[in-house]
Amino acid sequence: MVALELVLIAIASLFLLYKWLTATYNTFELRGVPYEKPYPLVGNFGAVVLNKESMRKSFIEFYKRNKLHKVVGFYNFRTPAFIINDPELVKKLAVKDFESFPNHAPFFNADDEPLFAGMLSIMKDQRWKDMRNTLTPVFTAAKMRSMLPLMNECFLECINNLNKKLEGGSCELEMKQFFTRLTNDIIATTAFGISINSYENPKNEFYDIGQSITNFKGAQMLKFMLSNVMPWLLKLLGVRVFDAHKTDYFMRLVVDSMKYREEHNIVRPDMIQLLMEAKKESTQNWSDIDIVAQCFVFFFAAFENNANLICATCHELMENPDIQQRVYEECVEIKAELKEETLNYETTNKMKYMEMVLNETLRRWAFAAFTDRVCSKDYKLTDDDDKLLFEFKVGDRIFFPIGGFQLDEKYFENPDVFDPERFSDENKGNIVPFTNIPFGVGPRICIGNRYALMQAKAILYYLVTNYKLERSEKTVKNVFDEMRGFQVTPNGGFWLRFVSRT
Repeated sequence: MVALELVLIAIASLFLLYKWLTATYNTFELRGVPYEKPYPLVGNFGAVVLNKESMRKSFIEFYKRNKLHKVVGFYNFRTPAFIINDPELVKKLAVKDFESFPNHAPFFNADDEPLFAGMLSIMKDQRWKDMRNTLTPVFTAAKMRSMLPLMNECFLECINNLNKKLEGGSCELEMKQFFTRLTNDIIATTAFGISINSYENPKNEFYDIGQSITNFKGAQMLKFMLSNVMPWLLKLLGVRVFDAHKTDYFMRLVVDSMKYREEHNIVRPDMIQLLMEAKKESTQNWSDIDIVAQCFVFFFAAFENNANLICATCHELMENPDIQQRVYEECVEIKAELKEETLNYETTNKMKYMEMVLNETLRRWAFAAFTDRVCSKDYKLTDDDDKLLFEFKVGDRIFFPIGGFQLDEKYFENPDVFDPERFSDENKGNIVPFTNIPFGVGPRICIGNRYALMQAKAILYYLVTNYKLERSEKTVKNVFDEMRGFQVTPNGGFWLRFVSRT
């Protein structure tokens, strides 16, 4: 009898769990929106969670199947989201009527993570607006100009280390690990005010902790998922998404640095200095956590993404020798103009073809497959003829399909072909507005896009002037098919052969 009761309790528990996991899966049917059938818990990301394909590919393929619908439903795990498949409607929601959709949806529950809750990308409403207005001057051309010398030190350390690896004038290299160390050192010096050489000291604490925090695999990925789907469970278990000693490390790093600079009247052209100055000029009462959080956002915005951009561009230059040659010729002209001087901000802005190449990499690779917004007040979406298309409710999540637009033949002819000429002065005006939005869109566009492009231009300048980029025996055949889960890196790695030009 006891055994039967236990079986019945188990069955009832499983039934209740199933009902909870699928409780939101009637949303689109009730709201009259087309959608694809989801799986329990994982929603429309089943193939991603099962490691059959990348999140990027899964989302882009979903867009292709449903792009004729201006609004289509997508289950982001248990959370329903409304995908907007019309660039004109994206403009309306993200720009014209921004006040109705001012916030991002947090990608995890940050209530118990004050350092993360204070990041600009997670802040909401007036608090976000105040911080955005305060930080915008930090990313002006003048500020970028002062940061480039700090980056140059890291670039030269990178090239020196690469030269040490050359045997017989060439070497094979897994780029992701190599350039992640570079972006780590750049973040350390430009955001946190410390000098680190992760090539000479590969096990340094800054790199190890930063990499573990930005790791979206294994146990860390599970904690992210649970925080998004069942935050109460993590709280019940006393588990935090990020280990306290890791976040405390960065708190001490920044706070101690600010204190030391104030006591010794030290000025350094980095993010901490700029934030200290912004704090003095701001009418807002900034806490230490607010400042550390803005430095910390670099790990999520730059640690992985900037390394991915460098790796992807190197891969495209390897695959397209004629394009690589044009980049090389432009860099040679810049080098002659510099006359043995290191790269400066003005000369990076003269690299027009390099910029075209980077823009095409950002378009084709679509590192962020989508960006999101949350509806803050009930909103009626209408077309140009004032015809009602859909009614959004407070709390609805909206997805803008960055990867879908950028890989759609309707907007980009032969979208899988790498063609920098799309972004030439003659052609870029033909691009349909709001179809190429790699850094996001509207007032919520990435504030550090100038920083990212300057960094990528500079390191590529040093790489291309010193080496030819060629296929390695370990280079994967189809890089996009080799991606899995939430990573942009192919399973086989970003292998390349660097051949010295001297």
